[in-house]
Amino acid sequence: MIGCTPTFIIRACQAGDYQNARRIVASGTMELVMVAFEQAIHSLSNVCLLFASGQVVYVITGSLTCSSLICLVLLALIYLACWQVYASYLRERMETDMAHIEEYYLKPPGAGFWVAMEEEGAGEVVGTVGVKMEPGDPHSCQLFRLFVDQRFCRHGLGRRLTQKVLDFAKHYGYRSYLLKTTSVQEPAICMYQKMGFQIQSSSPVPGPALLSLLSKISVYELEKNL
Repeated sequence: MIGCTPTFIIRACQAGDYQNARRIVASGTMELVMVAFEQAIHSLSNVCLLFASGQVVYVITGSLTCSSLICLVLLALIYLACWQVYASYLRERMETDMAHIEEYYLKPPGAGFWVAMEEEGAGEVVGTVGVKMEPGDPHSCQLFRLFVDQRFCRHGLGRRLTQKVLDFAKHYGYRSYLLKTTSVQEPAICMYQKMGFQIQSSSPVPGPALLSLLSKISVYELEKNL
């Protein structure tokens, strides 16, 4: 029915879900590029960089065209920095855990991977989440690959997927629950904090310092005691 609220089921990932799970993770990751770019160009340091560069070029050349051109080049570099952060992350994920979901999440003890599916219609996979034991710490686990199809955001599905892993962690006997996310994902960070997570640290994104300088993306680590 038009206008009705979609309903979802969350179940353990199966072999037939792997391709769709990878699709959700890939699209969800690259959707963050434009969000990161919009945040980056509004940051004070990048605004100052654009303004100062344009002014300097204009003073040197006396040309508004050259001044505008240097600003466009800088905007392109900022976009490429944001793209590189998430493209590198996605490439690594697709070559490691998302290429071997069963080996990473379904076989090890204290680990799991779930998919959310729309109950009506085609019943397609619209969300993912995974959890694994922290290396060297059998009392802690970490959440991975929480993604929701953009068409179904703002329906509480991210919260339900997070709660699914929390319930699993409590049942398994974990004492703390960790996760990492980027500063770009403000709605997710707000959701985590409402669910009792606290930000423990913030660090630059891995890679060349120029990526962090231009993209303004930081990695947050959050924790919740169970």
